Amino acid sequence: MNKEQEAKKRHIHELVKKLDKDNHQLDVTLELSTELVSVGDVEQAEELLLRSLTIFPKNPQLIYNLGNVYYTAGKYDKADDIFDQLIKKDFGFEAYFMKAKTLNEQGKTSIAIAFALTASEKNPQDVDSSELLADLLMANGNFDSAIGIYQKAIQIKPKAKYYFNIGICSMNLEKPYQEYLNKARQLDEKYYLEHEKKLADLQKYLQENGEKND
Repeated sequence: MNKEQEAKKRHIHELVKKLDKDNHQLDVTLELSTELVSVGDVEQAEELLLRSLTIFPKNPQLIYNLGNVYYTAGKYDKADDIFDQLIKKDFGFEAYFMKAKTLNEQGKTSIAIAFALTASEKNPQDVDSSELLADLLMANGNFDSAIGIYQKAIQIKPKAKYYFNIGICSMNLEKPYQEYLNKARQLDEKYYLEHEKKLADLQKYLQENGEKND
C-alpha cells in the first residue's frame, strides 16, 4: 500500500468515526461515499447511501452518489433509473453527463450522444462533458463534429488526448493531421507513446483500404 492509499484509508476511518458519533451529517456521508468508491469499496458505499436515504429521504445528492455507485459497480440498469429520476427533477448537468456514460456502457452510443450534448450545453465550461461528447462522436464516426468539440475542450483545458484524437479524426477524413499529433506529443509524450499503436493501426488500415480502392 502506497502513501496515498494509506492516507485515504486514514481519512475514511476518520469519516466513519464521525458518523458513528452522529449519523445525521449529510456532508460527511456524501464525502465518505465518494471516498469509498475511490478505493473500490462500492458495496460499503451502496450500504451507506441506502441507510442514509432512510435518514434523508429523497435527498438528490445522496441519490446521485448512489447512481454513481451503481455505475461504478456495473449495475447499469439501476444507474440508468436513478439518473432518469434526477433528470426529471432537474438535478443539473451532472445527471445528463452520467446518463450519457451509462448509456454508452450499455452500447447505446447514439442516444448517449444526445444526453452528452445536453450536459455540455447546460455547462459549456465543464471540460469532462465536452470530452465525453467528443469521444462519443468520434466512436460513432462523426469525425468532423468530434473535432469541433475537442477544439472547444482545448479552449477550456488543453490535453494531449484532445490533440491526438483531432489528429486521428483528421486522418480518417484525409485532412492534414501531423501538427495535432506533434502537439499531443509535445504536451504529454507518455500519452502519445501509449497510444502510438492505435495511430499505426489506423495508418495501416487506411493505406490498405486506399490500395484496394485504387
